[in-house]
Amino acid sequence: MLNLPWADYGMGSMLACALLQIPTLVVFHLIPHPLSLGSIKRRLYRWMHNREQKWIGVSMSNARFISQSFHLSQEETGWIYNGATIRPELPADMAAHRHRIRLELGLPPDAVIALTVARLSSQKGHDFLIPAIPSLLDKFPGLTFVWVGEGEKKEELLAMLSTYRVTDHVLLLGHRSDVPDLLQAADLFVFPTYYEGQPFALLEAMAYGLPLITTTTDGIPEVIQHKVHGLLTKKGDSVELLESICWALHHPEAMRQMAEEARQRVKDFSEEKMLVETLNLLKDLAASA
Repeated sequence: MLNLPWADYGMGSMLACALLQIPTLVVFHLIPHPLSLGSIKRRLYRWMHNREQKWIGVSMSNARFISQSFHLSQEETGWIYNGATIRPELPADMAAHRHRIRLELGLPPDAVIALTVARLSSQKGHDFLIPAIPSLLDKFPGLTFVWVGEGEKKEELLAMLSTYRVTDHVLLLGHRSDVPDLLQAADLFVFPTYYEGQPFALLEAMAYGLPLITTTTDGIPEVIQHKVHGLLTKKGDSVELLESICWALHHPEAMRQMAEEARQRVKDFSEEKMLVETLNLLKDLAASA
């Protein structure tokens, strides 16, 4: 089984498996648009595919782009959704937990936390969240943005925060091993991504019942229905994101109801289901060898 983090990574490993004719499941985790391939490269990919390889994505959107990129029929591809742990342990005293996390972050007890868990990369959309922050702080002075993750765009994003004069209102925590604690302490999950396969971070936020705002890109609308499980906005649209966050903070009860719907919805995207479907595909491949 090969897990490819990007659309055209891992060609050498795929070729080695094809040459040895090892039955291989190839999972494309991120293929946000059809690839532009030359005829020779495309023929090589097709040759590898025909050497007992099964190629799948992590969403219907992924699978469609795999078909278009490599000129495969829909029957030759498929998808298995990523799966989250859907029975997370929750603290016995949620109020005490939320208070403790705010103390650890140096925030007042009544701070409103908008949490983002994502790499600091051009993919994840921090750059179009930042222009919305000044207006949000004017309307909600107690709002603090908490970002978890490292990445190559960190210095560029810090410069943007300084330009917009909101550095003191955005906490960059870097890599954290206590993301579940942060999910349980936050008030809102903001995930302004430009493109995705199917993000684990979003599924985890759903599992913890955290109200969420994200974008209508790629496989996300296959999981989140607008104003049913959360709020969906256009990718790259700072104004629409601003309006959505404002609406969410003005309507906390409606957001809590959506979060509960999302908690039920995420049961369809469980880790157990992902493992069973993956093992079944591997067994089918082995049986056909």
